[in-house]
Amino acid sequence: MTATASRVERWLLVEHRGAWGPESVPTRRMSQALARSLARQAQTSLARLLLVRRPSGTPSGDGRWVFAVDSRPGSERVLARHIADDSELVDLVPPYGVDQAPGWTVHEGPLYLVCTHGRHDRCCALRGRPVAKVLAGAHPDRVWESSHVGGDRFAANLVVLPEGLYVGRVEVDQVVAVVAALTAGTLPAGHVRGRSSLPLPTQAAQQFARDASGRWGVDDLAPAVQEPAGPDAWRILLSGPGGGDVDVVVRYDRQGEGSRHVLSCDADEAKVPPLFRLVSLDLR
Repeated sequence: MTATASRVERWLLVEHRGAWGPESVPTRRMSQALARSLARQAQTSLARLLLVRRPSGTPSGDGRWVFAVDSRPGSERVLARHIADDSELVDLVPPYGVDQAPGWTVHEGPLYLVCTHGRHDRCCALRGRPVAKVLAGAHPDRVWESSHVGGDRFAANLVVLPEGLYVGRVEVDQVVAVVAALTAGTLPAGHVRGRSSLPLPTQAAQQFARDASGRWGVDDLAPAVQEPAGPDAWRILLSGPGGGDVDVVVRYDRQGEGSRHVLSCDADEAKVPPLFRLVSLDLR
């Protein structure tokens, strides 16, 4: 799972109840004008568009909730807005990178997205929906089912916003404890895929450093430097709370382990997944 968090710095989340089609962003059940407007807003804002809905059994009112999320380090923020009528959403401009956002409110605390997009890949529905339901029982105001977030083979996938932290292979009997650990500032070993706001080599370096140093604090091992170190290789300097600096060199191996794997429930054939390898690690 190392370094498999999709690269996303900004998110546009739009509530859309009911069934979702197989597309990555399943907007066919919306009007074409609204779907085009949302796609344009996300593209202009350099944001990833996701559809969200409340887990089964969670009360939901009229209209739609919309969230504009910034996951960039130092700029993390969730802004929320309730839309009573879709006509308000067509020309809505998500307020990224501005101090004043009239009509939007700051959403205090995290949002938890659980991918349940079964029409895109049934792994997500089979494993994601039970996890979303259990987590919603503990945190009803913070949990949303989401459309495709990437990495279906790691279902159930949990994305914690605003940080953009990807957590994978979460089971029903684990999810409440996983979130409790995150709330307490500890990353769940064995489940971390990476942080979406960071480049993939840095995600990999952090994971190798955690394994070597035992520093699993959410704020540990912040990246200070990422620079090329040869073909498909990078040097990353990590620092922050919990200890001294860690100097890591990683290499991207396109051949992976050489063995083929079925990468999703609905895949037609097995493939060889690439991976990052540790070249060197210096604990200072």
